[in-house]
Amino acid sequence: MSNLDSWLVVLGLAAGTFLIRYSFIGLFANRDMPAWLTHGLKLLVPAVFAAIVASGVAIAGGAIAGWAYWPRYAAAVIAFAVAVRHKGNLPLTLISGMGALHALTWLQGVL
Repeated sequence: MSNLDSWLVVLGLAAGTFLIRYSFIGLFANRDMPAWLTHGLKLLVPAVFAAIVASGVAIAGGAIAGWAYWPRYAAAVIAFAVAVRHKGNLPLTLISGMGALHALTWLQGVL
C-alpha cells in the first residue's frame, strides 16, 4: 500500500466518521426525534458496554474460554448480581467484579 493509498483511507474514514456524527447533530438539531429512536439511543451505551464485557469474559486467546477460566465467569455473575441488587450502581459493580476476579484468580492459583 502506497502513501497515497494510506492517506486516502485515513481521509475516507475521517469523512465517514464526520458524516455519522453530523447525521444526528445536524439533522436532528431542530427536531424532536421519534420516541422509538430516543429509546433505542438510551439503550445503546449499556448494550455496547455489555458486549465488550461479555467478549472479555468469554473469549481468551481468540477462542471461547473453557472452564479453566472459571474465575472470569464467577466474577461476571457476582458483578451482575451486585448490579441488579444495587440498581446499576456502576462503581460498586466494577469494584465487586474486579475484586471477585482477583480473589478468585488468586484462589485458583492456591488450589
